[in-house]
Amino acid sequence: MDFKDIYSQWESSHNEEKAIQKRMASSESEHPEEYVSINHLRKMNVQEELDLHGVKFEDSVREATTFIDNCFAKGLKKIRIITGKGLHSPSGKSIIRPEIVNAVRNHSAVRETDFNPKAKDGGSGAIIIILKNK
Repeated sequence: MDFKDIYSQWESSHNEEKAIQKRMASSESEHPEEYVSINHLRKMNVQEELDLHGVKFEDSVREATTFIDNCFAKGLKKIRIITGKGLHSPSGKSIIRPEIVNAVRNHSAVRETDFNPKAKDGGSGAIIIILKNK
């Protein structure tokens, strides 16, 4: 048996595209509401938001983490955390934003983030988060 025959045999028994389609079809039939395309999630409206204006620096990460945990537990898909731009802080930059960004990046329930959403979605003072399936 030469390489061409071996590869042909392997290819016929390891069709990745068919395997993915089969898996998606079975998954969608079991839980159709959980399998929404990422493009659909990106276009949908935010389901819930947390505004951290006025929250103490020490409490901000805890509140953001708790908010993400609660939204994930509810089965929400798209949320927003408003950190503010820091325009009223002494340095003119958000003090809590870098801490919140790190917390969001490291959170196990986060599927995707947009740290610089469009102005209509909060601009650089907000973080849009798409959560993983429960």
